[in-house]
Amino acid sequence: MPIYEYTCADCHARFQRLVRGFNDPPDLICPRCGSDRIRRAISRFATVKSEEARIDAMADPSTFAGLDENDPRSIARWAKKMGKELGEEAGEDWDEMVDQMLEEELSGKSGEEEGNESGGSSREDNLGWG
Repeated sequence: MPIYEYTCADCHARFQRLVRGFNDPPDLICPRCGSDRIRRAISRFATVKSEEARIDAMADPSTFAGLDENDPRSIARWAKKMGKELGEEAGEDWDEMVDQMLEEELSGKSGEEEGNESGGSSREDNLGWG
């Protein structure tokens, strides 16, 4: 028995219903407003990717679209996206580590200019990304 997702044409509520067979039940009504103007929605689904497919996806040049190497927030978003692609291989604390590096980068940014004038390290060196 499949679970279908539906949308109400009146109040735009989305809800699910366990259905016998593949036809919509005749008594289908919106649980929020009681309308019978319901249509089946297209649900999200997940696919399992092989390791090779994940690596190929990460090598796609479009994964770098919108990446600004001079913006720490942009780099952090990209790193988190790559961490999701890697899954368990990146480690459970990947996002936390990226957030910590971003926080350190942003908090040290104002003092960085003074540090660079006196021979301090660059932002890329501090992050370990350069």
